[in-house]
Amino acid sequence: MRPRFPLSLLLIAIIWLSNTATTYASHILGGELLYEYTGNLARPNEYKVTARLYQEYLQTNIESTRPTLTVTKGNCSINAERFSTELTRISRITTSPLGCTGDFSYLITVFEGTVQLPPGVWTLSLNEENRSFGMRNIERSEDRGFHIESFLDNTSQLVNNSPKFTSFTLPYLCASQPHRYSFTAFDVDGDSLAYQSVQPQAGNGQQTFCGFPIPYTSYEAGVLQDPVSGQTVNYPARTYSPENPLFSFQIGNGVATPFFQLNAATGELEAFPVISKVGPYVVAVRVNEFRKLNGSWVKIGSVTRDVIYSVFVGSGNRNPRVSGLRVGNGQSAQALDQPIRVAAGQTVSVTLNATDPDAGQTVRFSSDAASVVPGASFQTTGATQGLLTWEVPATLKAGRYSFNVTVADNGCPLNGTEVRTITFLVGSPTLAAKAAQPHILTAFPLPFHDQVQFQLEARRTQAVVVTDELGREVAHLTSRPDGLVVWQPTATVPAGLYFARSIDGRQVARLLRSAAQ
Repeated sequence: MRPRFPLSLLLIAIIWLSNTATTYASHILGGELLYEYTGNLARPNEYKVTARLYQEYLQTNIESTRPTLTVTKGNCSINAERFSTELTRISRITTSPLGCTGDFSYLITVFEGTVQLPPGVWTLSLNEENRSFGMRNIERSEDRGFHIESFLDNTSQLVNNSPKFTSFTLPYLCASQPHRYSFTAFDVDGDSLAYQSVQPQAGNGQQTFCGFPIPYTSYEAGVLQDPVSGQTVNYPARTYSPENPLFSFQIGNGVATPFFQLNAATGELEAFPVISKVGPYVVAVRVNEFRKLNGSWVKIGSVTRDVIYSVFVGSGNRNPRVSGLRVGNGQSAQALDQPIRVAAGQTVSVTLNATDPDAGQTVRFSSDAASVVPGASFQTTGATQGLLTWEVPATLKAGRYSFNVTVADNGCPLNGTEVRTITFLVGSPTLAAKAAQPHILTAFPLPFHDQVQFQLEARRTQAVVVTDELGREVAHLTSRPDGLVVWQPTATVPAGLYFARSIDGRQVARLLRSAAQ
């Protein structure tokens, strides 16, 4: 059954669908294009390319879409060396509803393919028709194609994996309140990343393999109301730009100053969109990747995420926020914007707490990090609490790495959200890091079929999570007051190897279930 729009989204629906006399093929809300070295010894220059597209749920004719990837060597010109290949769809999911009424959702579709990229300078690009209607900050969005690019310079015969964005939640909020989002990405090679806001692009007419910047719209000077003091303040006339792509202001002393703050080191974004101009905007952020070669920092690649940023008419619901962070078994408090120091080969656990300014609302944590970051897992551990655990690969290079976590409330008609960046500084393995490895607990009987048990170190009631070999959660258990844990899996749990971990990730039991006799 198709979802209905909540009343608070009706204005945006009208904007998007106001010109439906023309039929388009995809109605793109955003996307990104990533690449990964396959390590295929028989094909030493082979890369897997992944395109992730965000699309309007109501478009049913996208089933046949097979995007064409264009790979250009050198500069983008008619005579440049290039080739094209179709990508194959590997997954499609419908996101969870954004609110409590009408089940408004969007589609995330993932496509993949492989290409050969011998030493050279390469631009990978993708074009789709067309963007969604009524984007407020670019001209005639319904007439503009969607163009996304990534870049690789492997002239020196280096091997590279592009950064991967660690959250798949599109930014949205009820207007006239501060909002925090994040474009942070994880780079498995440990390269240095720098984030910059860039102008969205469309295909260049017949040269669809090249992109050109879409012109921004402008707005006249006017007056808005300060949501805190209730006073009216003036704002200047301005043309939207990469530096200020939203109708967003920082208000102080009776003055409204354009406000769009993107952290160049982490990709975290802060803005304050106001209710005077609600609607969908386009925000594009490029992640530039640098590596030290022969003593100098060289740009070796980049990826761009181009997405819709939706500002809705509010109903008084205020966004929740991540209110605290504690690290390790000792649960030492740490500032949210302070990097967490950890060594390669070490396991670190981070407990996150959230609050909501609206009485009676509940919050929930989520994170896409486990699907992107090797060794990462995330689970909710209470009504306002989540646990991020990272078993840092021993081979991971020293450097800065960031993940995202999302906290949402159950406000009506639209849930409030905050996407927060958690940053780690990874150092080389040390004796202290080795000592911090999880303590292995002895389970019996092994192998088992009907029941298995093991003893936790602390004699108190504790939460335990059981996962399979792929890290998928199988069961949530609670120890007895004396720390004893007993697991009696159901008949649907197949024979195989499982791992039981204490909630802080510091104690692990290996569980081997045998087949029924």
